[in-house]
Amino acid sequence: MKKRVFSLLLVLVLTLSLCAAVHAEDLHFVFDEDDRISAESEEILEQLGARIYGDTGTAVCVYIAEKTGEWDEIRSFTESFYREHIGEENGILLVHYHNAEGGRISYFKTGEKLASLSDEDMSEIMQAYNSANTYSDGVHDYMNMVYAKLIGATAFGEVTPQDNPNIPEERQLDRVVDLAGVIPADKLSRLNTLADEISEQYRCDVAVAFVSSLEGKYVVDYADDFYDYKGYGFGANDDGILLLVSVGDREFAETTYGYGKIAFTDYGMSHYLEARFTPYLGENDWAGAAEQFISDAGVLLRQARDGNPYDYVEPQREKKSLKEVAPVSALISAVIGFFSGGIPAGAMKRKMKSVEKEYGAANYARGGLNLRVKDDRFLYANVSKTPIPHDSGNRSSGGGGSSVHFSSSGRSHGGSHGKF
Repeated sequence: MKKRVFSLLLVLVLTLSLCAAVHAEDLHFVFDEDDRISAESEEILEQLGARIYGDTGTAVCVYIAEKTGEWDEIRSFTESFYREHIGEENGILLVHYHNAEGGRISYFKTGEKLASLSDEDMSEIMQAYNSANTYSDGVHDYMNMVYAKLIGATAFGEVTPQDNPNIPEERQLDRVVDLAGVIPADKLSRLNTLADEISEQYRCDVAVAFVSSLEGKYVVDYADDFYDYKGYGFGANDDGILLLVSVGDREFAETTYGYGKIAFTDYGMSHYLEARFTPYLGENDWAGAAEQFISDAGVLLRQARDGNPYDYVEPQREKKSLKEVAPVSALISAVIGFFSGGIPAGAMKRKMKSVEKEYGAANYARGGLNLRVKDDRFLYANVSKTPIPHDSGNRSSGGGGSSVHFSSSGRSHGGSHGKF
């Protein structure tokens, strides 16, 4: 009898496990109604969603469509779509309606695992999506930010080897690594000497890694993980920058951490570093690209250590008086204004005999002034009117410091990426 009961319980457990596995496989995280994200990028994002779901039990999803609608309609759609197509006890759905005039973003979250997220947390999550330059980047950063909040990463992502035992305390590889077999041994040795000298001089790792392929991973994730789990970073704060190049996929990513996020701004990477090493990548001159990157990284580090990181500066326009700008134009404008506006206005004033000057406000407020504040903030939702451009190749930023994203280790990295 006991054997029979045990057998039935075993069958029940296996059945439930199988159902859970099937459900996880059937669960989708990215709903892109009009193909704003490439099929390859969508597959990578689905893998990220599955990883987050497996680690936290939370469905982090997104819906993108070219639509318009009133706020109440969008809010209602966001909740109903989640319950109908996702239905997880713990989850969040970001909905982005976009059109030629702009766009609106709403979200719905449910479950105990997301209940602890504050309004400030949700603002950071929405900003992570909205500050990206492409849809795929935005979804990646949004999902990563939610993931970081769920696993308790700090605001600055300063995760140490003590916090995460998977991060080695010491660097595991050379600063220049060729896992693709594209650089001769003598050139590789010289590149390592150069990288070591610059890294030691400015107390910040400058590293380059060549790999054959990304193995189906997102290039940013691959670079972040390579940096973290290979123990890169100079000193106690693991300061540094790593350029990862996938020879087979013809993609690259720069990932920064610690002081590297200060020295290598978005603008510095996209407008200085990448502008100089990518031509070598395009010609398959791998050693030339690495040397150019390492040398230029030294230039930016020197400038940053001098207290002036290479970054975008908003041009200041010198204000001049009207006399300095156009004295004759000012006189002509005044004459034209008098004849075109002053004379007709005087004529109308002479006709208004019944109008008297009012010194109080009583006559203007007989019915009371009824102003109602309309707020677009609402429970389990957030909004935005900034559209995100189409999915494209390079992700370049306009400047103003370093944008950050969270890696699988819980760290916040800066960086940039592109194709060649």
